[in-house]
Amino acid sequence: MFRKLFGVLAAGIVVASALAPTAAAAENPYGDPNLVSMFDGTDLSPWTSSKPGLWSAKNGVIHGNGTARGWLYYNKQQVGTFRWIFNVRQVKGNHKPTVLIWGTTDPIRDALSAIQFQPPNGGHWDYRPGHNDGGGKLFKQLSHTKIDIKKWAQCELIGDMTTGVARMACCPLTGTAATCKGVEVLQFTDKTAGRVGPLALQVHNSGIQDEYRGLYVESPVVTKPGEFLTM
Repeated sequence: MFRKLFGVLAAGIVVASALAPTAAAAENPYGDPNLVSMFDGTDLSPWTSSKPGLWSAKNGVIHGNGTARGWLYYNKQQVGTFRWIFNVRQVKGNHKPTVLIWGTTDPIRDALSAIQFQPPNGGHWDYRPGHNDGGGKLFKQLSHTKIDIKKWAQCELIGDMTTGVARMACCPLTGTAATCKGVEVLQFTDKTAGRVGPLALQVHNSGIQDEYRGLYVESPVVTKPGEFLTM
């Protein structure tokens, strides 16, 4: 269990008692100096895992070891209204990559009782108590050219806890490109769902090896609130 060093702010975010360093604009390809790097390529101490051995820092990426179902959440900051950008690919697996927003670490339940987005193509699930289903009309998948999950893709999630709206835009990364022009693939709307919670990576079941790199978070959102940076 992570140490409770967090204080709740009126803006709807939780920050560590010591301010997290802000990533300089030169350190990310998005031109937004308010983005904070969540992973330096080697250190997983800013992340808390549901089980030992589930994840590793390998070749500059966060690598899912495929050992069991579980999650890995960013423990430096919990957010309600946010921008979250990352690259993702699946090395091996029988379920799409999954990430979690608006969950809770107190109490700890399966999948952090969170809203699940499935990058890069937009599958979904609602893990909140009383739900634990596909979410029905709360989600809207948008038509787009299917993105190969076995290759690196860029995804951006934006969420507003006051409206309960969360959206995801993704695109395939080609060659050595650092970024790409995103296409919106998924929308979620439920005003009762928005809350301060962890941003988390999820392995849906054993045998899955997903990888993540280039993870950045912005909260509070200073640059273009409610808009995608990557579209």
